[in-house]
Amino acid sequence: MTIALGLPCREGLLICADEEVSTRGGDKYYEERISCVDLFGSAFVSSYGGSSDLWKEATEKIARKLSELQGPDEDGDVCVTPHAIYETSDEVFAGMGRPPNLQMLIGVGGVFNSPELFVFDQGAMHRATGMTCVGAGESSLIRYLAENLYSTSMTLEAAKNLGIYLISKAAQYVSGVGAPIDAIVIAGHQPEWLGDTEIKERESAMLAREKSLLKQILPPPSSSATWP
Repeated sequence: MTIALGLPCREGLLICADEEVSTRGGDKYYEERISCVDLFGSAFVSSYGGSSDLWKEATEKIARKLSELQGPDEDGDVCVTPHAIYETSDEVFAGMGRPPNLQMLIGVGGVFNSPELFVFDQGAMHRATGMTCVGAGESSLIRYLAENLYSTSMTLEAAKNLGIYLISKAAQYVSGVGAPIDAIVIAGHQPEWLGDTEIKERESAMLAREKSLLKQILPPPSSSATWP
């Protein structure tokens, strides 16, 4: 079980994922589970839940078709739009038989107004309007935390903290999810990777805040009249 999150926010879009990949035999290994393809005026970023091989196959095929849309290197000046990426991705998934054991997050950034987040799940593509999880994101722990902490109006800084915190908690409590954590910000046509040091610092700060703030809900209020 793996986890990947897409968090649209006020200033952009964050995609983050763990690096642990489990095999059928119970063994596990670690690899980056976020891919970024630079195009003219836009970028195609993806992560996944489910089959690593299917994700790599889909990403390669989508990237190749998008490069063909853009044109040859010497005169490739066609900006690939979010709509074109959506249609190209859906065409690739259809050609692959819409595999049920693949979930994909697709982030699109570019010179257009704001980044877009698309999701392939249960054999179908759709546009995401809020935070979206694939893989272990369906766990009750992640759903509970996200429902109480996420908002589309949150700042990019808050989204970075939340995404890293959620994957950290999944790594702690959900089997098959494990650090290290990867994260990328899409706020234009040049996505920005978060460095390992920044990710670890944000994770440590969030876990420290959690430990401190949770204890504040235990003491009863000063007046018994306000106690439920």
